[in-house]
Amino acid sequence: MQNRHNGIRQLMKRFLFPMLAFTALSCPLAAQDDPLTKTVEVQRAYDPTLLDAYKISPVPRIDDTARVNVKFSYPLRQVKPIANIYRLSPLPPARVQRERYEPHDDIRAYLRMGLGAKLSTLLDAYVGSERSSNFLWDVYANHYGSYGDVKNEAGEKVPTIDMRNEVGASAQYSFRRALLSGNAGFRQHAVRFYGYDADTFRLADYKALPDANVRQYFNRTYLNLEYRSAELPDSTWAYGAMFGFYDYRSKSQQAEDALKLALYADKELRPTTTVGLTVNTDVYLRSKSLAANSNTVVAVTPYAKERQSWWEGTANLSFVFDNVSGSLKTHLYPSLTFTAFLVDNIFMPYAALSGKHHVNSYASLTAENPYLTPDTLDMRSSRNVFSFIGGVKGKLGSLFSYKLGVEYAFISDMLFYLTSQDTASLGNHFDLTYDDVRRFTFSGDLHFQPTRAWDFKYALRYDSYSMDALAKPYNRPALDMRLSGAYNLWNKLNFYASFNLYGKYTALSFRGEEVDRSSGIDLNFGTSYAFFNRSSVFIQLNNILASRYQVYNGYPTYGFNAMLGYTCVF
Repeated sequence: MQNRHNGIRQLMKRFLFPMLAFTALSCPLAAQDDPLTKTVEVQRAYDPTLLDAYKISPVPRIDDTARVNVKFSYPLRQVKPIANIYRLSPLPPARVQRERYEPHDDIRAYLRMGLGAKLSTLLDAYVGSERSSNFLWDVYANHYGSYGDVKNEAGEKVPTIDMRNEVGASAQYSFRRALLSGNAGFRQHAVRFYGYDADTFRLADYKALPDANVRQYFNRTYLNLEYRSAELPDSTWAYGAMFGFYDYRSKSQQAEDALKLALYADKELRPTTTVGLTVNTDVYLRSKSLAANSNTVVAVTPYAKERQSWWEGTANLSFVFDNVSGSLKTHLYPSLTFTAFLVDNIFMPYAALSGKHHVNSYASLTAENPYLTPDTLDMRSSRNVFSFIGGVKGKLGSLFSYKLGVEYAFISDMLFYLTSQDTASLGNHFDLTYDDVRRFTFSGDLHFQPTRAWDFKYALRYDSYSMDALAKPYNRPALDMRLSGAYNLWNKLNFYASFNLYGKYTALSFRGEEVDRSSGIDLNFGTSYAFFNRSSVFIQLNNILASRYQVYNGYPTYGFNAMLGYTCVF
């Protein structure tokens, strides 16, 4: 059986890499967001939901055929590394910006339930307000639980836990010339430190640990508010303010409270010229086990944007004041972007010179890697001191769109995860380390939708690092490729498939030796069938090739598994 799986994987790789090479030359693709290169737009409300971090795959998805309000999105997504997470992410009314509702928008609530292998359970519920032009509200609850076993390199089956729960509510009220919105809720994520070093320890060592030593959970309570002007006349200042707060705590008594305040204003000086100013303030108060007990970051960014018939450009200058436990550092990040609109927007070259500041919070790091050590963590900011970005993008109506880009960045204090050398951890904890790097990135995406029934997406990212202190970019794969396709038949029957390739990487073992982790292939398939226009059943098959890819060193994913579920829309 193992030989047959290896043969299938080799065959797929033989055909896959030529396809990648061809696509790199002929089909421009799109970059995946990276925390150090993502542009912060204060015009958007602060969103407390879990980001799809570099180590997390947001596929596969089921597009349920039960009749669903087109103004909302209910993607069923898989989250790694621990298991296959089946989770709905409804778009609450508070995130809908003054949309006009059609007469058939009559969905008030939905309920989705699922049961799968590895003792996976899914429950999602949503109740929304009657459609109103001035006031919208909703209440939602999500649950996912997985309690299966994972086979490690020693062939031992290790018990795991991955449980996620969330309850929340959001609301939006429209004034004559302003919009007030907000949301609040509670989220919990529980895991087990199941990825012990199989070369040094055995299952008996793992089971001998007290249960309290192998369980971890994170609790987050959050509140977010936004006030902004809406649809003001030209040449009038538009403005807004956002406030966010969260309390984030782990079982190991590590805690982080964060206050976020953003103010922004912009104005059209003339039809082609816009100027504006944003002020962002983030305050973090942390427990003593998180090295930087307090961290206040203030960013002041004036900007100007010019748009002509065949080009547009933006210039801004960001002043960042970073106060860490009483030590103040000041940084300056200029940014210039340019895009040309050529050949009816089919061919649009773009270029940018920029720098960015990124605060590594305990909440964001454990969202990316929940297996961080419960001991003291070295928390510090990372800085994209300078980066050059260039590429080309374009579209052909609604049929075809593409983006192809390269980036060369100088990053100071980029974060990496190293396996902890603490003997009490059995090699299943990760410490934080930092290094100054030069990173070259090739990225892009292709979207092809020949008809309303068919939809294809292809995305690729490749990173190459030059390190200063570390020998290699540990636990950072070089390649991430995603290919997906969906087909809708008569609005009754949906099919969805995805093929993902996760690149190989190098890690350090518990004994400090370099370990090369091989690439992984993830093939998924799903289908759903609707009846009575209000109900549907779905089935999801994940990791069909039973790949044992380790997203983090020592933490393999589940093998083949499936889930069966039911959705009802009211």
